[in-house]
Amino acid sequence: MNRCKIAIIALDGASPDLVERWAREGYLPNLAKLLEQGAFGPLLSVVPPVTGAAWGSFLTGVAPGRHGVFEWLSRREGSYQMGLIDSSFLRYPTLFEWLSTHGVRVGAVGVPLTYPVRPIRGFILSDLLTPPGQNYAYPPHLKEELEHHLGGPYPVAPPPWLGRQRAERWLIALKASLAARAKAAQYLATHHPWDFFMVHVMETDSVQHQMWHTLDGIARRRYRVRMEGNPILEVYQLADDLVGQLLKSFDEDTMVFVISDHGFGPLHYNLHLNTWLLRQGFLKLKQNFSTHLKRLMFEGGIVPENLYPWEERFRLLGWARGEQAYRWLGRFSLSMQNIDWGKTVAYSYGNVGQIYLNRRGREPEGIVTEADAKRILGELEHALLSWVNPHSGERVVKRVYGKEEVYSHRALERAPDLVFLPEDGYSPMGLSEFLSNEIISQPVAHSGWHRMEGLFVGVGEPLQRGFAKNLRLIDLYPTICKLFGVPIPPDMDGQVSEELLRSEAKPHQTWETSSERGTGTPDRPTEGAIVGSHSTATSAEEELIRERLKGLGYF
Repeated sequence: MNRCKIAIIALDGASPDLVERWAREGYLPNLAKLLEQGAFGPLLSVVPPVTGAAWGSFLTGVAPGRHGVFEWLSRREGSYQMGLIDSSFLRYPTLFEWLSTHGVRVGAVGVPLTYPVRPIRGFILSDLLTPPGQNYAYPPHLKEELEHHLGGPYPVAPPPWLGRQRAERWLIALKASLAARAKAAQYLATHHPWDFFMVHVMETDSVQHQMWHTLDGIARRRYRVRMEGNPILEVYQLADDLVGQLLKSFDEDTMVFVISDHGFGPLHYNLHLNTWLLRQGFLKLKQNFSTHLKRLMFEGGIVPENLYPWEERFRLLGWARGEQAYRWLGRFSLSMQNIDWGKTVAYSYGNVGQIYLNRRGREPEGIVTEADAKRILGELEHALLSWVNPHSGERVVKRVYGKEEVYSHRALERAPDLVFLPEDGYSPMGLSEFLSNEIISQPVAHSGWHRMEGLFVGVGEPLQRGFAKNLRLIDLYPTICKLFGVPIPPDMDGQVSEELLRSEAKPHQTWETSSERGTGTPDRPTEGAIVGSHSTATSAEEELIRERLKGLGYF
């Protein structure tokens, strides 16, 4: 039996409808070839469909409520302040570790949540959470070899957005970043041995956040960026070139997947959750002079969202970074420092609709008892489902989930108590606690946002051909294990995608077992195990990474 080989090309945020349309129209010839030869369909993301949580579920095969990553930030233990997450927060062995332990040689390039690197049998270039100046390569000597080939540094992250006046320059830099990533992936795929190879492209996500208005042609009143041509298609075409380059280097019997963690669509309104919670009475402010003064400025419209266009105009984006910017913001505008936690029952942080109860025994100044939690959650759900956009008269919330419903009863204690999905065209915002004095506003920094349906294309002998239904991102881990013929870890939320496999497909059986290699199999953790509560980066490194993520559209 031939030794199995699988390659995954991950195009972050790639939208299945765009890929299908542009492939049919001849703009994406390499992806078109894969669509004709293999399986194609929407790939359901996790709830909420945000990059960190989604790739965490791909890497672990469990829901975000169990693997521990819900956002790019996490509340620090014993505090209401937020710190960065990284791979140390994942409380389960990753797919890369599991395959390595069972004899599969793994190569991975830029997959989110791989920094700090967990040693594997193979090689890794870590992700956008890698602090500047740190070695992004494993084994460590690979960095020097790769940079010699590239003629310069490898881009761990795409270039940040620094305002509308520099949009053309940003797009040029974005394309250069993707080209360097493609060159690195091609080099590693052809010069280093692997059985499982994966490359992640973040640039497809970045361009859609900033440039979706160039697709739908709908003018955004507060976000006007003129751009010649079709920048999203141009970046997709560069990604298609990467697919073509890699296909030429793969063996004929290599299974190839092209996937995304979520899809994309238009953004027309931001939902400001903490402002909404304040207006609804679930969140209370302190009654002191400083808070009263900030409240007056807040009600008068002197808020970060209204100041952002001036930052762009005077090219101040990126001037104040990370914690420095957060402290500066807290001095002049409402922040968590001004919340009266002794009277607050609910608060939010996160890009996609997470709400936390201020629980007694979990939060530092929690007041919500277990007896009161169910009633308050019911009130929150009713209020969310009744939320109407005053500009259009339409309801803004599509569905509300309780923790147990979306994450199962085994969810971590620190998982969000309630998550909701908005209607298309809306983005919940909680990271900047009081970004606006309006509960619904028109965006000033983006024109596109995430959707639940990502992309799946799969080509290879064991896979079905044609349209594929009921595919989930979380199911790829166990499905890949079955294709390799390695044991599927116990206690997973993901399941083998049987509809994707031909009935006669049989797993490969040529891998060494962990006992043959003399190494132990990574343990699955027991429920309630403690996970990371702060990033492994220093405070200075955190500031730089926060600025990077802000530039990519997340803060």
